Amino acid sequence: MAEPITIEVLGSALDLIGRPLMLEALATVADGKPLPNAAPSGVDTGLFLDELKALRVLGMVEPVEGSSAGLYALTPAGHALMDLLDTLAVSITRMPTGAYSIS
Repeated sequence: MAEPITIEVLGSALDLIGRPLMLEALATVADGKPLPNAAPSGVDTGLFLDELKALRVLGMVEPVEGSSAGLYALTPAGHALMDLLDTLAVSITRMPTGAYSIS
């Protein structure tokens, strides 16, 4: 089970929403794809790796020790963030049109 979601993790999630390339980097790590070869088509690898560095600074990912393939793994905070983003995505897709409310 993932760590509880803290204000810090929620703040990080909100920062990520405005950075789609960072979300792509986060998803790449969550999927276990080696970097930097996992950069999306047409995206500068340097920009993609910059987003990965930002994720490391935020404490969301860490390099896998002993990996020569550029593998990274989600930290407990990264797992909590992915859970939060997954829950958000499910909530948005299930909500009928015109039924927006905050509870």
